[in-house]
Amino acid sequence: MEEVSLQEMLTAREERCCLQTKLLQQYKKCLISFTLNIPGPVKVLPGVPNAFAAGCQRIEALLKERLLLIQHMETIKAKTGYEAFYSVDANPNFVKELMITLEDQDRIGRLFDIDVLRADGSKVSREELGFAPRTCLLCKQPAHVCSRSRRHTVAELTLEIEHILESL
Repeated sequence: MEEVSLQEMLTAREERCCLQTKLLQQYKKCLISFTLNIPGPVKVLPGVPNAFAAGCQRIEALLKERLLLIQHMETIKAKTGYEAFYSVDANPNFVKELMITLEDQDRIGRLFDIDVLRADGSKVSREELGFAPRTCLLCKQPAHVCSRSRRHTVAELTLEIEHILESL
């Protein structure tokens, strides 16, 4: 398991942002950006490839079920984490609601981080659609509160994530 430096993570985020901008400009449709919530310096834990594949399969199956056309799809598999991008010809608010059902579906869905961006690049938030914010993996408080205050150690979070990944 390979550790990732802060600089590598910052570079990966910048590259993700640039790719999102490129895809939004190229396809002029809403964009689904899918990653996994894996805190700490190791982003590709055992089980991450299977969880990522399951997430992609769930996204694609749900879009197909709802007859939403994927105009473009690409993935990146790097030590900084796995990422998938889907350009979809659909209402971004509706797409976000669908993606929230996947995030909230079960324990593995809790590891999914599925952002939906409008064609103008703005992100559709859970809260603007009337959904509660994501909860912490460990204590059920809002995740952003625990994350910002560093309420839990990376080791505690990683152990919980490993338990979830083992259930796949």
